[in-house]
Amino acid sequence: MPETWLLRGYGSEILLKHLKGLVGEIEGVRENTEIEPVHRMRVACRRLRSLLPVFGSYLAPKRYKRWRRAFRKLGRALGRARDTDIHIERVKNFLQEVGKRERPGIARLLLRLKQQRTALQAEVLDALALFEQSGVADEMREVLVPLAAMVKGMAWPLVADAGLSELARQSIHERLSDFLALQAYVERPECVNELHLMRIRAKHLRYTLEAFSSLYGESLKPYIQAARTCQELLGAVHDLDVWLLYLPEFSIQEYERTLSYYGHARPFARLQPGLTTFQDHCRAERHRAYTHFQETWRGWQNARVWDSLSEWLDRMSDRGVMSVPQVGDSTAKG
Repeated sequence: MPETWLLRGYGSEILLKHLKGLVGEIEGVRENTEIEPVHRMRVACRRLRSLLPVFGSYLAPKRYKRWRRAFRKLGRALGRARDTDIHIERVKNFLQEVGKRERPGIARLLLRLKQQRTALQAEVLDALALFEQSGVADEMREVLVPLAAMVKGMAWPLVADAGLSELARQSIHERLSDFLALQAYVERPECVNELHLMRIRAKHLRYTLEAFSSLYGESLKPYIQAARTCQELLGAVHDLDVWLLYLPEFSIQEYERTLSYYGHARPFARLQPGLTTFQDHCRAERHRAYTHFQETWRGWQNARVWDSLSEWLDRMSDRGVMSVPQVGDSTAKG
């Protein structure tokens, strides 16, 4: 594939945008007075990790893998904190819905999650300090800012060239193929790990489509929406799978804590109704969430959403930007 200054400038603009978003959340993550800065920084980390393999070899072939490792380490700490924030919000909401008999168990679960989040904040701060000490953000700016300056203000659909168009085709094709390789598991709700991987691949497909959307105007929007919806629906399923694995372990831990503290386990009886009720709730919600995902997937299949994107990739040449055929409104569901 010919390497062009337009390709390098385009990729630099994309990466710098997400780097700016990440750095802009640092103080909010440190202060930890609200949950959204952690969420936004985590998303920026994910986007950078996903897109560095796409553009990195053209921009900084000897450095981009090290950059990606730095974002992976930071992202892991942010991910654990963000997941706990989400769990806390779910349990808070559930606590408002249960009766007096169930409240002790749900309240105990909420207490342990808050304690866990407090401990995780120290981990987040350590990861953030290591990231800043690595100098990756400054190094990226040093490399990418001059490249991005070459294309500043350009209207991308008017200037995209063969090399950039071919990179878009190859990148989207790879991410789409990886994603569709797991579609057999749509009808297998018991395959928790494979469905989680499918969610991750939907996310990578979405990020790649979004990265190249400037080249195709509004044409990629239906596919971006479908990938986002798939990611969100499978994310809801995965969150409930995590709960269904965690709650039995949590009950054992609380039983053992009670036994150790009191010398007997009778006080644990107050906690059990709430924990059992919440586990039953998660099981029912998992079934509902999975059914919603299956129905949505079948709608995409009927509308030939993924087929139409694949067919466009097959037709796409290396001589400029091509239009993507529009698909039905069913892709915008959710």
